[in-house]
Amino acid sequence: MGPGILIIVFKGIGDVLLTTPLVRALKKGMPDSRLYFLTKKPSRGILELNPYLDGVFYREESPLGAIRRAGLDISMDFMRSSVSGFYSLFSGAGRRIAFSYTGGRLFYNRMQPKKEGLGYTVLDRLQFLDTLGVPADGVQPDLFFRPGNAAKAEAFLAAGGVAPGAFTVTFDITSPREHRRWAPELFARLADRLAHEHGAKVVFLSGPGELDYVKTALAAAEERHLLCPDFNLLDLAALAKRAGLHVGLSSAPMHIAVSQGAPTFTIYAPQNSPANWSPPGPAHAWIQGALDSLSFDEVWARLDAHVKTLKAPGGAK
Repeated sequence: MGPGILIIVFKGIGDVLLTTPLVRALKKGMPDSRLYFLTKKPSRGILELNPYLDGVFYREESPLGAIRRAGLDISMDFMRSSVSGFYSLFSGAGRRIAFSYTGGRLFYNRMQPKKEGLGYTVLDRLQFLDTLGVPADGVQPDLFFRPGNAAKAEAFLAAGGVAPGAFTVTFDITSPREHRRWAPELFARLADRLAHEHGAKVVFLSGPGELDYVKTALAAAEERHLLCPDFNLLDLAALAKRAGLHVGLSSAPMHIAVSQGAPTFTIYAPQNSPANWSPPGPAHAWIQGALDSLSFDEVWARLDAHVKTLKAPGGAK
């Protein structure tokens, strides 16, 4: 039986998704390993169908007993917190890995200096491969969905008059953090312009508690755009698979789009780093600025140029 490895990420859905390239690399580099993930329940959809994982534990379920029964040899903790350190220390793993920080020796016996300036967050995650001598396997996140999710997405698009092969653009305009929000009426203008000039079929996404905010944008639009129903994470992944572009803020739907190979255009507030959150490569573009003063013309000019690059012969890869 191969080594049991536990990966610990408690943060948001996007953070968990950006750790899946590490899971893939570990399984490919150590095929006999048994891989487990400790996270929170909101990320269940991100991991439940991942074929590289042997099990997922949820912090809300007090899983320490189940973790110990898994027979672990290695823990990899990205949280550097007392709670995650507790799980690592008492997991039964003989080798407990974390990035170096003050007080970390209480929980871990492999403290790895963190290389700075790597950019994309996935590359931070992949640093732990060095400890095991395992090669990376690319940076694209993994998110797997069922045929039923694909059928649901296809039915939604067909009902909205979106033909197969149409240039479909998903819009995610919401954020729980006010400083990350760009005005909904400006997103409406972007959607209209994409429809007018690029023949785009625009789909506005909404999550729990976001419907009224998104309807504000739709009410300001001149064109008829689609409003996505209450899709779960796997439904969103299936929809992203059909999209030719995802436009929005730095959030989980952007990372979901990346996992399905969709190009992205992201609007960043000054507090968030495009280098850390946007994947490398010409398929992914962004603009950054104070969102209460970032003008429509600035954003449109950058978005329009990106769409033209994507639609050019050969496109952006």
